[in-house]
Amino acid sequence: MVNVGRVVRSKRLGCQRITVKRYAASWHDGAYGRDEDNPIVLQVAAIVTVAQPKDLQLLPEGDRVTGAMKFLTNVELHATNGEAISDELEWRGARYKILTVTPDIDYGFYRSIGTRLDGDSVG
Repeated sequence: MVNVGRVVRSKRLGCQRITVKRYAASWHDGAYGRDEDNPIVLQVAAIVTVAQPKDLQLLPEGDRVTGAMKFLTNVELHATNGEAISDELEWRGARYKILTVTPDIDYGFYRSIGTRLDGDSVG
């Protein structure tokens, strides 16, 4: 397999820095959720593009949204599952929640789809 992971960090292809907030999951007052008090903050290199219809087909129907963005990174982002709470990203002043992560790690990168948390517009 050809490792194209360094392409994800290429400034020629529009690589940018995004801020990732990763929250630990814990029990609070009888409810399971994220620990808002102690997020881990990461600076990650990413190529950010608009998610295409074929990308959105990978999402369950109830999660399909318009205005979703695709984040290509060398770092695995987290989507909500039995072991983790979705990462929250900040890009161009807008916040996004990761819905799905596709591990293309054989090629050197991860492909993640995120939905905007702050309204309708795209960053």
